[in-house]
Amino acid sequence: MAFPLPPKKAIVGAALLIIPAAPTVAQTVPLPTPAAGAAQQSAAPVSMPDPETMSPDQMATMVDGMTVSEALDMVAMADIPSDIVVTGTRLRFRTSEIASSTVLTGEALAVQARSTIGETLAHLPGASSTSFGPSASRPVLRGFQGERARLLIDGIGTLDASNTSPDHAVALNPIVADRIELLRGPVTLLYASGSAGGVVNAVSGRIARRDPRDGIDAVLAAGFGSAAAERTLGFRVDAEAASHVVLHLDGQYLDAASVRSGGFILGPSARAQARAVADPAIASLADLRGTLPNTQFETWELAGGASLILPNGHIGFSFSNYESIYGLPTRFSLDPTNPVPDSLIDLDQQRVDVRFEIDGKGLLQTLRGRFGWADYKHNEVIVGGPVTATFLNLGYEARLEAVLGQAGSDLKSTLGGQFYARDFRVTGPAPLLPPSQTEQIAFFALHELNLNPIKLEASFRYEHVGITSAIDPILANPAIDRIFDLFSLSGGGNYALSSDWKIALNGHYSERAPVVEELFTQGVDPGTQGQLIGNPALGVEASYGIEAILRGKGRGWTGSATFYYTYFSNYIFARESGVIVNGLPVFQFLEDGARYLGFEVQGSVDVARVNDWSVKLDGLIDYTRATLSDRSPVPRIPPLRVLFGAEAGSAALNGRAEIEYVFDQQRISRFETPTDGFAMVNLSMAWRPLGRDSALQFRIAAANLLDATGRRHASLLKDFAPLTGRDVRVGLRYAF
Repeated sequence: MAFPLPPKKAIVGAALLIIPAAPTVAQTVPLPTPAAGAAQQSAAPVSMPDPETMSPDQMATMVDGMTVSEALDMVAMADIPSDIVVTGTRLRFRTSEIASSTVLTGEALAVQARSTIGETLAHLPGASSTSFGPSASRPVLRGFQGERARLLIDGIGTLDASNTSPDHAVALNPIVADRIELLRGPVTLLYASGSAGGVVNAVSGRIARRDPRDGIDAVLAAGFGSAAAERTLGFRVDAEAASHVVLHLDGQYLDAASVRSGGFILGPSARAQARAVADPAIASLADLRGTLPNTQFETWELAGGASLILPNGHIGFSFSNYESIYGLPTRFSLDPTNPVPDSLIDLDQQRVDVRFEIDGKGLLQTLRGRFGWADYKHNEVIVGGPVTATFLNLGYEARLEAVLGQAGSDLKSTLGGQFYARDFRVTGPAPLLPPSQTEQIAFFALHELNLNPIKLEASFRYEHVGITSAIDPILANPAIDRIFDLFSLSGGGNYALSSDWKIALNGHYSERAPVVEELFTQGVDPGTQGQLIGNPALGVEASYGIEAILRGKGRGWTGSATFYYTYFSNYIFARESGVIVNGLPVFQFLEDGARYLGFEVQGSVDVARVNDWSVKLDGLIDYTRATLSDRSPVPRIPPLRVLFGAEAGSAALNGRAEIEYVFDQQRISRFETPTDGFAMVNLSMAWRPLGRDSALQFRIAAANLLDATGRRHASLLKDFAPLTGRDVRVGLRYAF
């Protein structure tokens, strides 16, 4: 099925791509120097050495502490190595970070990218996924979901309804991201409070930050996945339309049938229940294998933008249209008197983004502004039947930040403010929530002090949040007005024990206001597959936390170990009550004390190197344990996981093999079911047939090669929707 743009949208989209010519602007390119660990400006243009051929010392001299705009004058965002992260408006090595952070870019992002952000990030340290089928999946970070794992696009929110329910897709296509970063520690207070799991920032190139090197940059890509006959087509073009005026256009199309799993569709507990039912149709579900019904999807996205490249920055805007129709995995009813019909979601979002960044002189180093506006809508439809609910979300977010610090100074500060507004409504015969409005005003500060060999950071955030609900005639709810004033603090340090070993320690106190979904939900939610009961009396969620990191490196090896602990005085969560209404369980939003603790250990070692060929081994172990004040487990916490991988090859031909084992989860909350352990074996290869600099690249990957049956414990639908079975994926990419 196809989704053509309605005439109104086509006109708006075309209008946004018509940009008048701008006057000629002279440009200077910064020249990095080792002085004071920061980049200095020079009128003489330079070329950036290939990051893959630079030594760690050369890279550290050129990048650590550099601003984003300085680095982008020399190398594209997508080409910045994965051991460098963006924090605020600066780039730094992960070994210099106060907190843990992880980056997906380049080949790693190309191999891991899936249609959902949750599955794309699921292999990162401390990450899992809500796994609500192949189309709707948010990240689970150290056991945290929703607002505790905030999702951003270029520093501002996704402005969708994905936090309302796990069956709602995130309006963020990982396939079009230049890089995706998971940030933690003091820097997260630049963007949100209460994000105990971390902040995920997808960096896009829709608003160009620099001129194309040869006047035009373009990428064409196509792919196929066997498990669901998934087809993907995409393109991206950046062209210099006039002197220092860059136009951008990108598009993506994804189409898939229902996905095939590796074994039984129902989990062990559900299979046992099915066998005990006298109805032969339900009893036969215990032997159902293979295809997971009603998981087909079709998604497309088209975006255009324009940017004026200034001598000391850029200013630009973009417009995007994102549409998707996808089925929700069938929740097989085991009660013949209460059948559960299949549903699908028809999603549509238009979004406008504006961004500027200017490098200053003297005290003001950088001034940056971001604005986003989105009109989101999705219909929830019974297959072959009526629309049961329509979700409408009109939101916008704006932020302004300034980086202050004298040239050569060891002290830098980022100061700024942020405004967010949301008008959210659910209409139809079965609304889940009453109409509501949310407004948030925030002020934040991040201070960084470099006293070699120690680096210190401290941040502060204040938020004023107002949430108002109106009366819905069907829900017959009262009108409620809640106001919250929130204060959050974070700080830490990174100390170099030697040139090869560093330790880091950071801590935080954070406050989070309950969101509309936690306060006012009342009704049947297809995503939760149950009755959800909100709690309008919920208070501010306060947490204290600490994270300790040991990082080391030597000739041919790197490693790190991270330990974390977070305490909540009143943790807000939804727990199954044990009550069944119309065949569906009832979930209630509660608040209770909770403790989270865990660790992440990872490392890599070069085994051999011959000319430009190398062999490398790597490994990862992560674990989270979460307990409520009554000593019962927090629901849906991912279990212990280990991952071992091996890579071999050169810049022209590279292969990787890995095995991931997820242990069983027997530590469960009331009314939860345990989850069996499973192992995934994955293989991938990337080949540039015309050499390392060739424009043509071919990729082939076999995910879950042994066709194992896996279920993510964090998924509310794990007993009815296993992970994808064996999936052979091929892709072609041509860049010029």
